[in-house]
Amino acid sequence: MIDEIQQHFEEVYPREGCGIIGIVKGKKEWFPCKNIAEDEKDFIMCSSDYMNVKRRADIFAIVHNHPDASNEASEGDINNCNALGIPYYIFSYPEMELNILEPRYKQNSLIGREYKFGQADCFEAMRDYLSEQNIDIPHRDAFEDNWWEKDLDYFTEETIKEWHHSKVDDLKKNDVIIFSISSDVGNHCGVYLGNDIFFHHAENRLSCRESLYPFWAKHLTGIYRYDKA
Repeated sequence: MIDEIQQHFEEVYPREGCGIIGIVKGKKEWFPCKNIAEDEKDFIMCSSDYMNVKRRADIFAIVHNHPDASNEASEGDINNCNALGIPYYIFSYPEMELNILEPRYKQNSLIGREYKFGQADCFEAMRDYLSEQNIDIPHRDAFEDNWWEKDLDYFTEETIKEWHHSKVDDLKKNDVIIFSISSDVGNHCGVYLGNDIFFHHAENRLSCRESLYPFWAKHLTGIYRYDKA
């Protein structure tokens, strides 16, 4: 990805280059965008480019460079980063030294998490997302990794009832969805967001939003809705 970003900077030099790092199906992708600023030593990202990326990916970071200058954040960088709530990746150019500027408050701390079973995995992503919707799921028991290969089942209907969720046949926003991937029992979960999109965190991937179709819908084995008044 760094090579792609550097190539974009070369193509637009001496103007500042800009773009977006997005997450598509749990993987980071680079999306170059047009800089519409009049000043060569500034950048204003084309809003139509931004919205096009937003429709295709979860936005992970805003990227731009400082040609023939350091990667130190300007006052404008700091203010815009805080306003958007999205990290700014600032490169010096041509050195390509990176400065990551974090916002005071990150817009979506659920997106782009690194996977670690038991700490940042599908259950924790589901639980944290629902918590932001004021739906509280109890802390889990001590799950064993690869439980579905050990005759264990942590996503039984009885267990999910303890979360105050009941099984339903149709999909609505904030429903918990359970998948069985090459298994007879549930071994993955997520939250339905509407319009055939769900939020989840798959192994060896970053947490993200993704379409249910065509892959995930084939493995969907349970839909559960919050029923606590």
